[in-house]
Amino acid sequence: MPIASDADLEQWRVGGDGLSFTSQAITQSGALEIDGGLQPLELQAGQNLIELLRASGLKWLNGQPPDFVAAGQPRTWSNDGLFNQVNGPLDLVDGDPATSSLGIFKAARNQQGAAFFYDLGAPFPINQIRFFPDPADPDAFIKAFRILVNDGESFSDINRPEYQLLRRVEVNREAVVDIDFAPLQGRFLQLEVLSKTAFNLAEFEIYGEGFVPVASYESQLHSFGGAVNFGNVLLQATRLQRPSSNADSKAPAVVLQLRTGTDDTPLAYFRRDRESGAQEEVALEEYDSRLPRRALFRRDGLTGVLLEEVDRTTYAELPVAEQGPVRDFVQGDVRGDVNNWSSWSPPLTITATGSTDVPIDLPSPREFLQFRLNFTGDADNTIRIDSLLVEFSPSLVNRAIGEIALASDPQPAGGVLEVRGGVDTTFTYDIRTEFSSGDNGYRGIRVEAFPAPDFVDLLAGDPLAPVDDVLVEPTASGFDVFFTPVTAANNEPRRVLFNLRLLEHNTPVNAWLLGEGDVPPHPIEPGDAIDEVSTGVINAYTIGTKAAVDIQVSPSVITPNGDGHNDGATIELVLAQFSDDLEIDLEIFDLSGRCVRRLLAVQQPAGAYQYPWDGRNDGGSLVPPGLYVLRVAVTSEIRTFENSRTLGVAY
Repeated sequence: MPIASDADLEQWRVGGDGLSFTSQAITQSGALEIDGGLQPLELQAGQNLIELLRASGLKWLNGQPPDFVAAGQPRTWSNDGLFNQVNGPLDLVDGDPATSSLGIFKAARNQQGAAFFYDLGAPFPINQIRFFPDPADPDAFIKAFRILVNDGESFSDINRPEYQLLRRVEVNREAVVDIDFAPLQGRFLQLEVLSKTAFNLAEFEIYGEGFVPVASYESQLHSFGGAVNFGNVLLQATRLQRPSSNADSKAPAVVLQLRTGTDDTPLAYFRRDRESGAQEEVALEEYDSRLPRRALFRRDGLTGVLLEEVDRTTYAELPVAEQGPVRDFVQGDVRGDVNNWSSWSPPLTITATGSTDVPIDLPSPREFLQFRLNFTGDADNTIRIDSLLVEFSPSLVNRAIGEIALASDPQPAGGVLEVRGGVDTTFTYDIRTEFSSGDNGYRGIRVEAFPAPDFVDLLAGDPLAPVDDVLVEPTASGFDVFFTPVTAANNEPRRVLFNLRLLEHNTPVNAWLLGEGDVPPHPIEPGDAIDEVSTGVINAYTIGTKAAVDIQVSPSVITPNGDGHNDGATIELVLAQFSDDLEIDLEIFDLSGRCVRRLLAVQQPAGAYQYPWDGRNDGGSLVPPGLYVLRVAVTSEIRTFENSRTLGVAY
């Protein structure tokens, strides 16, 4: 039965010749779009980092920030309340020497302890700091000072930056202080005045060279216009190295994660009772009327850096490119909309130039998808993501529900599906599909488990009856069964019968609907698929949970005389309820206890295995007739398990 090749596979691409990363960003920290790709910012020699941060929305604060750890927002502040209220430390980084602290620190008071703070928003490679007073008042320079730095990774138990001393100068005679030092990673910097005398400060400049060692990117929620099935995600990456890179440089990496959802926000909104503290989930409209509005931020349209917080009225008037994220509402254990959004996928790490193509193993069909990227490296090495491509296709059906059961007991007591481990057992997988307008239908079912199940039969209809003309294709993890295409017009219940030998206490049996061509498979969700079955699950359990080693041999007597009948034995080994790799020794002994053949000495995981024995010893000669003992020893991290069987040899 040939499979159609006219696949309805579509692609959504960001980067390269697709949408720009900046246009799809909700937040960017230290990552910029360059030549169509996304990479950590690279500072050039002699480039003032403050100029870059100023262009992307460097902000001054009236007092220290409420959150130091969160990256993305470059900001500066002072410990002097009067200075903050008058013009703020932003005057000290505006690139104009004519704007300064004026006379605020020239009043008749002790100026020792005045401090200025700079949060770069992300760690940067820095190697020079320069500051000076108003050129019109050159003698008002700072006479003693110290500079401290934090790498953006070291925080105290109350999430405050832990600073390291970079330079301390007890006597300074230079109006323009220019400090060079070995390159280091810095995010927070602090200039503290140690002298008591009056001073003026006009500009504070920071220089560096190389890639930002830590950067991040988070996309907006992308809508595909309706529920779709997701195929693979394809990444094209390039490793970037500066000429100064050496063998001791940190290996760069970028980590990709994705999540899928059914609505346009992964947030959940909760109302808290004032007296009892109890929480209940409410709609966004109700949440807005009962609780403080969510924090909304303006995002720079060029760099993606978060700018100032704005109220809802201002936010609604902003262009789309400047709209920033709505912050997660977290209260106790409440963390997002788990009913409509998946968790972030396991990290996919990219470390070198090339293409990466992996399945999107997330719930679908769903309308929305979001991705995030986290870059790590050092000043000389980084990774650029040239493009990201997501494969998808319209959903095959509106919904597919499945449940498994024992073929001999479709309604087990309590609905719990339990069987003996290590024994071939026949199961049923009942599937019910629901169609909506525009669904393409399906023409196959994929079933997978560990170990791989074996196909037995396919039934359909009401009442169920065998389906003629099916094509079964074994796979590494199970099988695909194909049949006449199913649409809304000929939709009916289906049942797949299969054999499976459980080796683990909890074994999920996953299934998908298959469409025409190469479209992504449509996942089947667990639920009530048919009235005659009461389990509502896709997981099977073994009756016992203890580790077990079973050994069987067939035939029980071999005659290795070369006549083609019973010339050898097949030894079947079943290792159940083990979680780690095992040391396995399989040996054959004569009745005197002497080992005549060591068939196996390997390390491998639990499973079902078959090994042949041709009646020969370790030297290659046929063993004498008689009774022999097959012994298996399986060593786990906990203990060694043993089992044995007898086998006869006759001529």
